[in-house]
Amino acid sequence: MKKGISDTVFIPGLDTETFLIASGKAGFAGVELNFREKEGKLDADTTSAQARVLAQMATDNGLEIVSLSTQLFNDYPLSSSDTTLREKGKEIAIRMIELATEMETKLIQIVPGVLSPDQPYQTAYDLAQQTLLQLATEASAADITIGIENVSNKFLPSPLEFVRFLDEINQPCIQAYFDSGNAMVTGYPDHFIDLLSKRIAAIHMKNYRQSTGDFVSALDGDINLRSMMHALRKIPYKGYVIMTPPYPSTYCSAQLIEIASLELTEVLNLSEQ
Repeated sequence: MKKGISDTVFIPGLDTETFLIASGKAGFAGVELNFREKEGKLDADTTSAQARVLAQMATDNGLEIVSLSTQLFNDYPLSSSDTTLREKGKEIAIRMIELATEMETKLIQIVPGVLSPDQPYQTAYDLAQQTLLQLATEASAADITIGIENVSNKFLPSPLEFVRFLDEINQPCIQAYFDSGNAMVTGYPDHFIDLLSKRIAAIHMKNYRQSTGDFVSALDGDINLRSMMHALRKIPYKGYVIMTPPYPSTYCSAQLIEIASLELTEVLNLSEQ
């Protein structure tokens, strides 16, 4: 398995170039960059030339851009009954596919749906699948994989339902972007891994402490990390495990990147024990 880190909590505290330099020095092989509305260097106004400069910047620091992700699908859900919101979500996904192509990145992360109290669950489920099927056409043409993430937002909370959702879509370009911490909120990571198996395109690594209901760093929390890593080895999974520290550091961001690298090394070593 390969070591990666997400820029989610580091931007805008660090600029993207500083984040990439620190990530390379810390021993990561790849990074995940976030598409944002305002902050950072990836947004709807990013030009093709600017995207290629970012990709070269990563290469210069010995890094692969593993994936593009975003938190914007929480605001513009692909499952929304509001056509305007849903279409905005589609536009964001299509722009991410275009930028990924320019950056020679083969994976984008998508939150499949968001529930609201006034929307029937079945409606959200159906709209999410319909929208993802439309996006599959764009992704397949660009040779991009869409990784849908198990998010702890009451949508697709169990591994059985998550697998069923994927299998009903039945598109090779739509796979799972597995998040260990989110899985611990609604179940157990190794249960998700056993059922998702070869559908897993990439992994977000964080932990979760049940007593406080809080996301924590990789070596804290209640996940049985040894069991989780053995489940991944059993598949066998050989892709990226991407650290997503739950909180930024106001004054020591570069040091947090170094700590994340050390923690991830310890987690990956558990697969050999």
